[in-house]
Amino acid sequence: MNYLYLFALCLALVSCSIAIPLGKPTGQPGCQTEAEIAVGAYRHYYLKNQYWVCHALGVPASLATCPVAQAWLDDAKACVYFAQWYWTPTVAPPSQPLAAGI
Repeated sequence: MNYLYLFALCLALVSCSIAIPLGKPTGQPGCQTEAEIAVGAYRHYYLKNQYWVCHALGVPASLATCPVAQAWLDDAKACVYFAQWYWTPTVAPPSQPLAAGI
């Protein structure tokens, strides 16, 4: 009977670690360079209808969403209809947001 509880506990821990990916990169730029501000928008690594926008130097990018039935195309730096969207390799932004407490 104790093995059943131990198994259930292990199963719960594994499912929680899979469901909550801590530290999973999303492509959010830190907006710490002038080049990032000049480019302005970066793709989200996993959500093709969302992208990151740099508004000010030193302020991490904020998340923006394309209109319904559109996705962010990084090559065009714009939202396009799904029929025009194609996959492109992910490229890391020049900087990343600073971790909390640093």
